[in-house]
Amino acid sequence: MLRMLFLLVALLGCGNDSSPVVFERGFVIESRADIAALAMRGGSAYVINGDLQIVGSDLATLAGLEGLRRVEGSVEIWFNDEMQSLAGLEGLESVGAGLGPAGILSSASSAGKTAHVVEGFLIFENRTLRSLAGLQNLAFVGGGLSIVNNHSLGSLAALERLQRIDGSLDIWFNGALASLAGLQNLVSVRDFLEVSGNGLLASLDGLRSVAYVGADVIVSNNALLPDSAVEMFVERMVADGFSGAVVVEGNLAD
Repeated sequence: MLRMLFLLVALLGCGNDSSPVVFERGFVIESRADIAALAMRGGSAYVINGDLQIVGSDLATLAGLEGLRRVEGSVEIWFNDEMQSLAGLEGLESVGAGLGPAGILSSASSAGKTAHVVEGFLIFENRTLRSLAGLQNLAFVGGGLSIVNNHSLGSLAALERLQRIDGSLDIWFNGALASLAGLQNLVSVRDFLEVSGNGLLASLDGLRSVAYVGADVIVSNNALLPDSAVEMFVERMVADGFSGAVVVEGNLAD
């Protein structure tokens, strides 16, 4: 009887292996069937050592991807016209750790900053996306975080665990975004920090813990963001040792 008990314990132990499945390739998700296929292969925990592209789908959420723990390449979420949130990515802890420093495309962009290769975590042109719910466990992004042209996006609250970006932070043209709350634990941005064209944004308080930006700071064309708030942010950064260029224009004069 005792021998049978030991055998049962051993078998149960083998069935509870917590090591994630590792995929040495990227994936493209365009449908619920693609999510189901990936989840079936990955099981309860898996890592993608390539890129994950979620592009042009009719998905409202990403339910079914709860087992995803890390993506070593880029995550690209583009042109998903029905997407409401990123629910389903609650297990995601890291994006882009396998990406190197971004390359340079040209000497300067129209904003006055060096143009750079955009990779890392890209959330672009998802017109019904209202929140980033689902990213509550994301702590690190390599390559850069770009949140651009998501016209219904009203909250970044789900990013509250994000501490470090080894790349640039670009928050552009999100017409419903009134606050950067959710980024309050972000400490370091290796490259550029740009906040531009967000028509309802009235405060930079969500960036209050940022202590390091390795390149330039650009804050422009945010119609409700007082110049005084931008100046306070820049002054604090300079006091912390920031020495990059600063571009501030087109915000609310006060």
